[in-house]
Amino acid sequence: MKLLVFADSHGARKNIVEAIKRSGAGVEIVLFLGDGLNDLEYARSCFPELSFFEVRGNCDLFAGDIPKQAVLDLDGAKLLVTHGDKYNVKYGLTTITYSTAELEADGAFFGHTHQPLEKCEYVADRRIQLFNPGSIAQGSYGVVNIVKGVIITNIINLFT
Repeated sequence: MKLLVFADSHGARKNIVEAIKRSGAGVEIVLFLGDGLNDLEYARSCFPELSFFEVRGNCDLFAGDIPKQAVLDLDGAKLLVTHGDKYNVKYGLTTITYSTAELEADGAFFGHTHQPLEKCEYVADRRIQLFNPGSIAQGSYGVVNIVKGVIITNIINLFT
């Protein structure tokens, strides 16, 4: 399963559209991790054939009907998807790591910091994949492949 993962567009809707155009065939889900839901709606209108899933961020003030987080089961991998502000990810990864383990999830996908991150942590015997695609406004996004529960993350820079 191939995912495109975006966060923190903050008005840079054309960056989302360009990244989707470059992604090629095979994208099954576009996952948006908050802060720019209006930008996502524009992208959704440009690519009606794609499936989108979103959570709202701290700057998505009028999106009360969109969840702050969700747990998704994608090809055998259980993922916590959230913006990250609820877990104070700007100040460390301990809270989101342990919360992911408590949910018995395999990974946490989040934004908020605008800094790309691919990191593996362990809580007891559980491997937790932490992934932040960075800010698409700054040109950073993620391409993720999930195959039979194995999560393979990649950070892509739109401007290189």
